Amino acid sequence: MEKKRKILIIEDEEAIRRIFRYYLEDRNFEVVAASDGTEGIEKFHSEKPDVVLTDLRMPRAGGMEVLKAVISVSDEIPVIVISGVNSIEDAVPVLALRQGAWDYLVKPIQDLSLLEYTVKRCIEKSDLLKENRIYREHLEDLVRERTMELELKNKQLDNSRRQLIGVLSQAAEYKDFETGNHFLRVSEISAVIARGLGWDDDSVSMLALASPVHDIGKIGIPDNILLKPGKLTDDEWCTMKEHCIYGKNILMSHKFVQTFCGEEKESDPETSVESGCSLIHTASKIAMSHHEHWDGNGYPNGLKGESIPIEGRITAVADVFDALHSRRPYKEPWDTDESINYIRENSGKQFDPDVVRAFLDNVEEIKSILKSHSD
Repeated sequence: MEKKRKILIIEDEEAIRRIFRYYLEDRNFEVVAASDGTEGIEKFHSEKPDVVLTDLRMPRAGGMEVLKAVISVSDEIPVIVISGVNSIEDAVPVLALRQGAWDYLVKPIQDLSLLEYTVKRCIEKSDLLKENRIYREHLEDLVRERTMELELKNKQLDNSRRQLIGVLSQAAEYKDFETGNHFLRVSEISAVIARGLGWDDDSVSMLALASPVHDIGKIGIPDNILLKPGKLTDDEWCTMKEHCIYGKNILMSHKFVQTFCGEEKESDPETSVESGCSLIHTASKIAMSHHEHWDGNGYPNGLKGESIPIEGRITAVADVFDALHSRRPYKEPWDTDESINYIRENSGKQFDPDVVRAFLDNVEEIKSILKSHSD
């Protein structure tokens, strides 16, 4: 059974108040009445009516005060103002409409069906407003819930990707037991340099995550070459240089991209990586370009200057500095000052001068990284 709608009638003339009440009750409305605006406002708060029907001119509080009180609670509760003929002439009902009244009636009302029609029309409009609000709130709640779910899934996926990058980094290092914490130091040194270049936090974090896999391609280099204690032959050196290409191929393979970036359908890895997974895109650029030289004498593609990806230029300085400072099968470790001088002396030749400046400007912090992640 449909709930009765409650009408609050605020009218100082008892005869009109009684006529309205009886008529509306006969039309199956629940009616609450008040004899002035002050009483009406009190009953509005206590009775919570669906519609307020108020005279404009009353002792104590008038209809305009009632209107303000209702609107302060909700703009979905219809307020219908009632005025005499003289009030129409001074435009008070028009002012009430401008300030939020839904409709007005002029006393005396010759045909009370107009009262019923006005009340029902306002209720229909109110119901529609409430339904729309509820729908919007439900939709907003749904969007908020789905957004939180998506953010959680993205966070979980991001954590998985970070872990996978870490595993890949260590996989390359375990291939060469002498390199110890090289991948950790390269990550943190690269981050220091990037901050020195003015990078934002997100970009620095991306580089710190991607740079440790710079040598993932060494997995494809035979142990007799990778771990050779002496100088490599020309053929062996050519094989060693292939690790850059191997690294890119590993990171950019269809299966790896689909797993790492969440791609379910077979797609071109270049397109897939660039559109959906900037982390692996950055890592693949570093793997491919960290042995390129600023003067064009590096490998594998002989890139020169700014044609070398900036991520590769930064990682190159971090990688070479730490490699010089570390023990390798083919050499003893250099001391810190010798390693720093090498970076300084090869600015503009092997290394990007801006990257070298950022390295030198933050060299004390970089020295502390060597200590905190010593082998």
